Amino acid sequence: MPSPFARSNRIVLSSAVLLGTVLQPLGPAPALAAAPAVKLSPKDNALYIMRSGLKSADFLARGMAYRGVVMDKSNKDLKQILEDGATDPQWPVRKGVAEAMYAVKNAGWKKIVHDALALPVLSAYESLPVLDEIPQKDAFAVLIETLADKEHSQQDVIFRALVGRNRPDLPAFFVTALASKDALVQASAKKALANVDLILHSKTLEAVAKAQGGNDEVAKILADLAALSDERMPAGWLTALKPKDQALARRVVLIRAAHGDKTVGKSLLQIAKATTGAEQTQALQAYKKVADKGDVAALKELLAGANPELIFQVYEILARMGDRSMAKEAQDLASSTDVDVRAPGVFYLGWVGGAGRLREMHQYLTDGVPSVRIAAARVLGNIGSPVSVEPLRDALDNEHDDRVRVEFVRALTGIRAKEGYQALMMYTREKEPDLRRVVVKALADSGDPAVRAGLQNALNDSDPRIRFEAVRGFLISDPAKAVDVWKRAIRWLPRGALLELTRELNKTMGSFLEIAVFSAGSDEQGVTVREEAMLALHNLPETELAVLHKVLNTSDDQDLRVRVLTQLFELEKGKVATEIKTAALGQQVRARIPAIRLLGKIKGDKEAQEILTKLLDEPDERVRIAAALTFLGG
Repeated sequence: MPSPFARSNRIVLSSAVLLGTVLQPLGPAPALAAAPAVKLSPKDNALYIMRSGLKSADFLARGMAYRGVVMDKSNKDLKQILEDGATDPQWPVRKGVAEAMYAVKNAGWKKIVHDALALPVLSAYESLPVLDEIPQKDAFAVLIETLADKEHSQQDVIFRALVGRNRPDLPAFFVTALASKDALVQASAKKALANVDLILHSKTLEAVAKAQGGNDEVAKILADLAALSDERMPAGWLTALKPKDQALARRVVLIRAAHGDKTVGKSLLQIAKATTGAEQTQALQAYKKVADKGDVAALKELLAGANPELIFQVYEILARMGDRSMAKEAQDLASSTDVDVRAPGVFYLGWVGGAGRLREMHQYLTDGVPSVRIAAARVLGNIGSPVSVEPLRDALDNEHDDRVRVEFVRALTGIRAKEGYQALMMYTREKEPDLRRVVVKALADSGDPAVRAGLQNALNDSDPRIRFEAVRGFLISDPAKAVDVWKRAIRWLPRGALLELTRELNKTMGSFLEIAVFSAGSDEQGVTVREEAMLALHNLPETELAVLHKVLNTSDDQDLRVRVLTQLFELEKGKVATEIKTAALGQQVRARIPAIRLLGKIKGDKEAQEILTKLLDEPDERVRIAAALTFLGG
């Protein structure tokens, strides 16, 4: 499939129509009938078009002529023709020569591709499409050879383009590069791997994890990626990581829990038993997300000789699991003269007591012990009563401990009522980005029209994650306003955002993905957005075809039309034959060329073959050579 990142599409050259020569004798001799015009067979006509195209002033057409001229097996000068073409200053010509050389098993194609990738003259997005027509084994070989060449510094550029294009063979290439014996290739692959997107490149991460899961250096890269990602994102490939380093192995278990993998619960408890201090706390914090009632006994074992922080962790987990067996012990803790152990008792009693403990929890918001104030805030957030809004706001106005302020704001986000949302609007400008994100996410989740002013403020936040939550909020609560917001935001939304939103909002996203496909732009960033939008559309099969057909019928962007036509052919094969034929016979030459190339892929269609034959006599040179190349099977 032609790359959407290339600056040119497959183009074709043209030929002149051969006419017979009419001989006119001298003198008054009787008139002779005109000799009939020379009638070439379609195949001979197509071969003539290829040969004529080698002299074309149109270098795009000339490149395609080089690709087609090798169809003439009787041409004794073919080797010299290709060698001459390999020195052409125009890349589209050399690209056609490389494809032709590969077709006739001339190893010179490797040097053309190597030089195009290694020299900082062409964009890698422009040169890489030449490999789309080369079988994977040979394409990988020349890529590895180029990446291993220490005479240039284009390794990172090449990998960025490979990742940006995200072709189906990218996972296999990363596996190949990471297994390379060349240190430069390995280093470049690892550097590129550390910057891939978890959603767009999930298949790559899965393949790498399976192949290199026991390589600690690679496992650390994959763990870092998952740790930095939104915890709502799936990261099933983490299960394939089997690092030898024990600290890294424990970290992988924690990250798996953060992403909701419930199979690691017992492993986390084992880590908690075997560690102390920060590691133990981290293990129990992670366990909260995957807690299992079957682990109650193992949790209680941790209380023996535990410090106040560990006691709080265990009591909090037990309460969240719905355990009520520790009520007496919790009461003793809450009323203890040892202020360090009061917090777990307050939390446990408040959580299992529910709304009956509201007034008591309100009083604890002004307790002199920070951990008690935190415990009360968490309980109030869980109860989510509107009557807690004023006590929480009053407490926030007088709170100076940042850790406690975060918990108070989180408690407000748990109050799913207008009063809670209005209170949250006051905190969209907090200095801590994580706190602002919690606030804006809660406002976005609310779907309440009253929060739109807060979302509007968040659109100007310096943190892209917060701006993303604001956009998401408009999509949920204000579809009319969301259109303008979306048009302004699609180019700066983080990678993977379109896919994430489509997974969450499903069919609601159909019209917004349509806007992204139409409006993303034709520069590198715009094409990246467009590709993600088309990938997201693929998750909405009922919407996908309708949007693609609409783009094909209404867009003036020829590159986009080409991309969409190719996608439609992949989806519908013969069902889109009518659209392909229409485009091939249309007015826009740039759109006609790829359509003509696709005509050759419509198997068993006599009309398509008739159209190709007819197009061999088209006035436009590019159209003729496109038809000739397709007719010959190139």
